Amino acid sequence: MAPGSYALEDLGAFASPVWVGPAPGDDTHLYLVNRTGQVLQLDAHGVPQLVVLDLRGQVSKGNEQGLLSIAFDPHWATNHRMYADFTDAADNTKVVAYTVDKGTAGAGQELLSVQQPFPNHNGGLLLFDRTGMLLVGLGDGGSAGDPGNRAQDLSTDLGKILRLDPQTGAGAPGNPYPQNPRVWQLGLRNPWRFSFDTNGDLYVGDVGQNRMEELDVVPPALQSGANYGWSVYEGTEVFKKKGLLTDGGPLIAPALTYLHTDGGCSITGGAVYHGAVLPELDGAYLFGDYCAGEVMMTRRTPEGMAPAQRLQVKVEGLQAFGTDDRGELLVLSADHLYRLVAGS
Repeated sequence: MAPGSYALEDLGAFASPVWVGPAPGDDTHLYLVNRTGQVLQLDAHGVPQLVVLDLRGQVSKGNEQGLLSIAFDPHWATNHRMYADFTDAADNTKVVAYTVDKGTAGAGQELLSVQQPFPNHNGGLLLFDRTGMLLVGLGDGGSAGDPGNRAQDLSTDLGKILRLDPQTGAGAPGNPYPQNPRVWQLGLRNPWRFSFDTNGDLYVGDVGQNRMEELDVVPPALQSGANYGWSVYEGTEVFKKKGLLTDGGPLIAPALTYLHTDGGCSITGGAVYHGAVLPELDGAYLFGDYCAGEVMMTRRTPEGMAPAQRLQVKVEGLQAFGTDDRGELLVLSADHLYRLVAGS
């Protein structure tokens, strides 16, 4: 099926949705995060059933702020432990663990607090790796051009992907930088969304500055200590002529870039598709761009990642992607939840 033969199945309207996905071992529900501070439990058709977590009044309300994602403990079925990433009333990043009892989260355990110098570039994704450690994506602290050079500075958590012990919030065993035991990867401007493929490859959509958006694809052997290059590099181009951490891990070259003159301005990382409804997309990485407002795809080839193709599926105010428990792609706009399906 050629690009252009796809459509969006509307699963319902929501207030500022930014994350959606299933819980481990639960094939009857989806969970949706509203930036305004709520986590909703939905049935398999997208119908809200209950509010699992309500942080309204506790989160900041800027354009890149609020409740930004959740992650479920791999042992969710037995420990009912859920993690939330949000910016608090003082505009600082918090990662807090909650135990959900009878559908409602109790008092939380704060695992991480990071002071944010500016209101933008908060990152905000939580994701578990294969070892059961919690990954936390953080942008460079905001403003423009990384004025504090934080992305290459190991004395701060900003501009990094952290890897934490989910029980204590301490740096996870095996992390590569003793100067900052929480840091797993660095050199990021704003990793709004990233994901693992089934083979362990990490796909990171790092939002660019003025000219270029980048997708990074990192195999397991290069993930620990990976340096994505910001703010010395924006994509494949030099942005600043000095400041690169030289005694760190491998420097990662972008797997795919595109210019703002091509119609985009802010990459939204997605997922490698392994669902059953659209078999022709199996193995394709599906992602998008906030400004382009379309679902895009790329594939691995012997020469690297193929140039991005647009699927001619328009999404106003594209926010994020998710997958359901069957691997089907879910798409979030500024106010709706959709599922990608075959077109007529």
